[in-house]
Amino acid sequence: MNEVKKTAVLALCVLSSVLVSCASVKSAALNSASTALSGADKKGIPVKKDISDSDSMLALTGESDVTLVSDFFPTALELYEIMHRTNPNHLGLTAMTGSLNVMYASAFIQTPAEELTNAEFDRQQAEYERAKLHYLRGRGYCLDALDGRHKGFKAAVLGTDPSAADTAIAALDKKDVNTAYWACAGWLGAFSLDPLNPDMLGSLHSPAAILEKVAALDPDYGGGAAWDILCNFYVSAPADFGGNYERGIYCYEQALRASGGKTPGPYVTYAESVCIPSGDEAGFVEALNKALAVNPDDNPSSRLMTTISQRRARRLLEHKSDYFLHW
Repeated sequence: MNEVKKTAVLALCVLSSVLVSCASVKSAALNSASTALSGADKKGIPVKKDISDSDSMLALTGESDVTLVSDFFPTALELYEIMHRTNPNHLGLTAMTGSLNVMYASAFIQTPAEELTNAEFDRQQAEYERAKLHYLRGRGYCLDALDGRHKGFKAAVLGTDPSAADTAIAALDKKDVNTAYWACAGWLGAFSLDPLNPDMLGSLHSPAAILEKVAALDPDYGGGAAWDILCNFYVSAPADFGGNYERGIYCYEQALRASGGKTPGPYVTYAESVCIPSGDEAGFVEALNKALAVNPDDNPSSRLMTTISQRRARRLLEHKSDYFLHW
């Protein structure tokens, strides 16, 4: 039995034990379990780990077998959902449950759906709806967690008043970075699947502004993860809704700086969002080859996402003729 299966069985046993005993244990014990599962305390503040502490999530994020993780992920997600319902006021657990919904939507629903053929259009659209559901659910949880730390935050950023949103966003601090990032990843993930949704268009200023705050508070967060999403947003969105091509290229450069070129995501984003619209076939091929040149073992903690991104890069290269026409 490999490490992911061992971790899966252990997680199921531990969570089942916690759930069975929830009625009899004290609130402190439940909060302790929630903190251990989420990596943040009841107030949503990340818990400092000792160097000697092992990272249980590494069995998932460090796995290169995407199918293995995709088979287990729904179970893990539902267990976190159950824990969250049991302890809804634990902000760390709320944020973690939100981030897992966003991860699930991106890696295990939307990405596989994009690989479906035209003959499977109805199935593809149904999967996109599922992805949108989990993106928005994840966004909701993460905004709830931020609202628990900054009263009125959720209403302000979901509203249509940019100045009110900016005031709320200005209150975020470095302890909010992870939760804020996942809120926006879910937000813009849902928007990418439903770009004409008037509810999301009306508040589209907010996710970009929040990600800019994340990047300002922690420029190297996630190896440039915030910069990567900002690049995609700025070069793809119409100017009337916040698009800014020059800012997008700057964000791409910052993503490369933060990652040291050791994550494939920024290269894939550049190939899709910059090279395809501009007809830059040579840049497209170069960027994707750089993505494929990344060694997943250089950063074991992100091996899973590296593997998924490289699978996407290969698919894009295989279908290059769909994006660039030769007369």
